[in-house]
Amino acid sequence: MDWMWRRFVLFGLVALLSGLFGMPAAAAPVVASQTCHASAAAGERLADLDRAPQRWICSDASYDIGPDSLFLRFRLDNREAPRAQSFVTHASPFAAITIRVIDARGAVSTARYTKADSRHLVAGPMMVLPLPRTSDAPREVAVRIDKAWNKTIASEARLDSTLEGSGWDMGVVVTMAAICGMLIVPLLLNFGFYIVLRREFVLWHIAMVGLMLVQSVFGTGFIHILASPDAATEISINSLCFGAVAASGLMFVVTFLEPDALSPALRRLFLTCAPLVMAGGVFTSLQIDALRPWSALGIYCAVSFAICLIFGALVTAWRRGSKLVIFLMVGWAPTLLVGVYRIGSYVLPGTRPTESVVIFQLALAAEVLANSLGIVIRFLELRRERDLANARATELEGVAGRDALTGLWNRHSIERRFNDLFRLGYRTMAVIDLDHFKRINDRHGHAVGDAVLKVVAATLAEDPEACAIRMGGEEFLMLLRGPGSAERAERCRRALSTRIAAAVPGLEHVVTASMGLVEHDLSGNLDVEFAVLYSHCDRLLYEAKRLGRNRTMRERLTGFTPDLQARTA
Repeated sequence: MDWMWRRFVLFGLVALLSGLFGMPAAAAPVVASQTCHASAAAGERLADLDRAPQRWICSDASYDIGPDSLFLRFRLDNREAPRAQSFVTHASPFAAITIRVIDARGAVSTARYTKADSRHLVAGPMMVLPLPRTSDAPREVAVRIDKAWNKTIASEARLDSTLEGSGWDMGVVVTMAAICGMLIVPLLLNFGFYIVLRREFVLWHIAMVGLMLVQSVFGTGFIHILASPDAATEISINSLCFGAVAASGLMFVVTFLEPDALSPALRRLFLTCAPLVMAGGVFTSLQIDALRPWSALGIYCAVSFAICLIFGALVTAWRRGSKLVIFLMVGWAPTLLVGVYRIGSYVLPGTRPTESVVIFQLALAAEVLANSLGIVIRFLELRRERDLANARATELEGVAGRDALTGLWNRHSIERRFNDLFRLGYRTMAVIDLDHFKRINDRHGHAVGDAVLKVVAATLAEDPEACAIRMGGEEFLMLLRGPGSAERAERCRRALSTRIAAAVPGLEHVVTASMGLVEHDLSGNLDVEFAVLYSHCDRLLYEAKRLGRNRTMRERLTGFTPDLQARTA
């Protein structure tokens, strides 16, 4: 079973990682001959930027959303290219987008859109806005984005030849949908593991995979199949999910690895920092207008901190000889690398910000597969440890739960097992005490007394539908079930004198026994505690002693009120 899981997950990892290089690119049918961008203050217009051409940056880097507005300019010099009809970019919050189109004849057309006018594509995390209509093909498209919340709204912007806008290719859509569906399997698997073996790391992995699933549904745009949240809501949920995934990832690492794989100080650091990482996601999700230019940095800083902690934990666990860390290394490596790439491309100057959604989803799938395999292996190890511990406990209980002299169960054992035995039908209890046993020890010695006790134990244990227990000293207890249980107990009591006389010669008197017996609720409708039933038997036993010994006092109980008791002697 173990090797099957290993092969299955390793096959999935190879298939997913190979997909990093085999995925087709997102459709972009209109390629601009030149794309430039520039930042501007609220009162500035496109004409102001045209008078300062040095402010235009015509490379795919150095995007700045600090000022109020961000301008994009697409030059379309290739007349053989398809006609641009829409503006497509990554779905991100904004206040307004103004699009100005100049066609080949020099005619100008302008349209202004708010976030309510944008339409989200189903095939990818992108939104589309139609270009203003012109009589001739566009020669230049200028886009003004007011109060952008993320650089990717500019860095991933493009023009499209269809009015509806084109998203991912079908191969990418199918793969992303398969990944979203695949994340459900570890959830179900982990729930099953937790039912069998309740471990904290399984819960954290359930939380992590569940949050990944939510983030994938929103991050890929598939949520728009069922609902129509705006870009601000999507970014908020994505940020919360990223922060929660990073925080639960920290908790998963610290609880999954062996106890000695991390130092106590490092474990405390993880526990302390997990809420701080989550706070970064909350900060970004709040979308505080005064902090707009730095909002995205909240989640990026939080995730960066989590990456550093996880990397340090993996190195430490590897150096300490952890056997489980290899699964985390294989699983986390793609996700950490993609995370570093995304954060670096956003923060470092001279780089192009990108969401890398396709590669990131593939990395998440690889992480889930590898960590799921690790959980399977950890589960098997813990189960083996538990089975070994149970076997040792059973072995010890076989010694500690038995009377050393007679081999019968002792009082501690029966008190622990009583409820189970009662449910199995053992509802007749008999307490048996040897009469004048002290005389045997005083006159013949303890060795003879021990021999008598062994004969009593052997006699009581002969009934296949009875459990015999030595309560201590010369007192024994029987739990019986089946028809005629009271009569069988009485026959055992009477047989003791004959069996002892035959097995232990030289005794000066016949050894007899007194017994208190209670039949409780033979129909099986009522429950009773061991101490309650035993106290009734003990009271009857002492009454038998008081009335002359060598007899049984018996009650049949259907409740614990005097009018419901029937007594026989």
